[in-house]
Amino acid sequence: MSSALYKQNTNFTHSTGSFLKSAPVELTTVKGYNDFVSKLEKKNDKISTILSEDKSQGYVLQDGEVIATIYGEAKDYLLSLGGMTE
Repeated sequence: MSSALYKQNTNFTHSTGSFLKSAPVELTTVKGYNDFVSKLEKKNDKISTILSEDKSQGYVLQDGEVIATIYGEAKDYLLSLGGMTE
């Protein structure tokens, strides 16, 4: 049984609703990042995690599309895995 990471009502009728549906998820904690990636991997989704050139944030990509941005503790965790610092 799978559970949604978040639930969003589908009866939006204005531009804000359209924006919210397309906005990527923001991941700021190590647990949040690991849970998000784990759920995608269980569905056999092909994903990539990359860091910006200046290492100020990261991104989770699915089929070349940004589906999540990574900040804070989660970004620091990824930097430490690669032996990098800001």
